[in-house]
Amino acid sequence: MKFLSKNIVLSLLFLLIFNTLSAKSNDTIIDKNFQIEFRASYGFMICHHPDMAYFKAHFPLFEFSVQQATTGRKIWQERANYPAVGITLLYSNLGGFKEVGEVYAAYPFLSFNCLKSQKNQLNLKIGIGLGILTKHFDAKTNPRNTFIASYANAAINLTAEYNIFITNRLSLAAFVGFTHFSNGARKAPNKGINVAHAGINAKYFINTPKPRIHHDVDNQQYKPWISKNYSFYAAFTYAIKEIDNYLGYGKRFSVYNLHLNFLKRMSEMSKLGIGFDLVYDMSDIDVLKFKEIPFTPVQIFKPGINIAYEVAFGRTSLIVNAGCHIAGREMGEGRFYQKICAKQNLSEHIFATCALVTHFGWADNFCFGLGYKIN
Repeated sequence: MKFLSKNIVLSLLFLLIFNTLSAKSNDTIIDKNFQIEFRASYGFMICHHPDMAYFKAHFPLFEFSVQQATTGRKIWQERANYPAVGITLLYSNLGGFKEVGEVYAAYPFLSFNCLKSQKNQLNLKIGIGLGILTKHFDAKTNPRNTFIASYANAAINLTAEYNIFITNRLSLAAFVGFTHFSNGARKAPNKGINVAHAGINAKYFINTPKPRIHHDVDNQQYKPWISKNYSFYAAFTYAIKEIDNYLGYGKRFSVYNLHLNFLKRMSEMSKLGIGFDLVYDMSDIDVLKFKEIPFTPVQIFKPGINIAYEVAFGRTSLIVNAGCHIAGREMGEGRFYQKICAKQNLSEHIFATCALVTHFGWADNFCFGLGYKIN
């Protein structure tokens, strides 16, 4: 399952954590509401492809985290019900198979509390980072591993946990999680490794937790249709991809994309609107030649229109686009596409961005670039 790239990782969640922890303050690290956490779980590899059946096994996973429980020092933290941000280190032997090896991962994360209570919490955690697999596909030395082709991969973790505070500093929880490793089509083959697991964890505040801060902000100001509530983003991005469907392994192609988004502010943290893409994918040239389909240079361009949604966390935001290509000669992966973008404002008008482009969960490319924004 090729559905997320390693690079969007350090692009959204790392920037989000930097954005939160870099607020101007003279606090010491102890005063910043930090927690340490240890997780132990037991799980299994989801064999989503026939040639993975050989690797069925149950195995442990171990995680150690450092996180900050936000207090509302920034307004978005209160609006998101005071989430926790941090970083996790993970280890597992993945069943002990010599063809798969072990995995070491580090991923920034954001954990949302779905309940208003501070003592009893239902947390949803998303973490995206870097995973190092000690074994990968090699046509000569490791041909049986047909699902991971690189040492460095995305490490994506989704967890749901029920957390109870035993004291004001110590809490215990039970959780279920899903962890995915893949390189997002940067190198083929890339079926990915999916692990389902469940376990227990303990968290401990380094110091007495700080009280939460409340802000009085009226979201009514964003409802009128006035010019200050509109935003326009334009960005140019570049990607490198490898495909194996027709052309074999080892050949890489450039992908160029012009992104445009026109958005209306719906609340303090969210915007909704429409987007436009103009894609030039150089792999389409070789694929069309392989299929013996005639084409003109203009037909390599693939314009697309989409629905766009943005949620902002201070200077960092996440933009999700879903739409379809309205023209283009090569549509082997389908007309419909989805895009997950991380945007980091560098100044009032300039921003850096990276995006994962998929076709219903199958990674097409990971791109990065710069953009210009109005409002």
